[in-house]
Amino acid sequence: MPDTAPTLAGLIAFGRGAPAIPTEALPDDSPDWQTALTFAQEWVPCILNQLSPTMYTACVYNWSISSIVQWATDQPGQTYFATLQGIDGFKTANFVPGVVTTTSDESTSTGLTIGDALSNLSLIDLQRVKDPYGRAALAIMAALGTVWGLS
Repeated sequence: MPDTAPTLAGLIAFGRGAPAIPTEALPDDSPDWQTALTFAQEWVPCILNQLSPTMYTACVYNWSISSIVQWATDQPGQTYFATLQGIDGFKTANFVPGVVTTTSDESTSTGLTIGDALSNLSLIDLQRVKDPYGRAALAIMAALGTVWGLS
């Protein structure tokens, strides 16, 4: 059964699962785990926990992993996070001021229609969109629509 309340042990287990963060890159006793969990619990609206504790926990864990992927520093001799954050990874250090809506050149043109949820993203949301875990967290929150402000 999935966790119905976020815990440090649960986050570490989650991080070792699908994201596959290796122990060598982020030991279990690293303070980054707790920092990411604390920040995620502050960012993810508590109303989600009242609607679905399981979805709240999934959202918090995904937001936490997104934070770790984007901001963690490597252990001595490791390059795991540098690779994830760099040009061969999610490019998390690149500034993205918004979502591209149209592009064209002399012979081609492309336009993307974006939903209101994407057009109203804050800077922190735009940062979260850069990796699959942040997108998963935003998707959970966006699925609830106006409960937390996205429509």
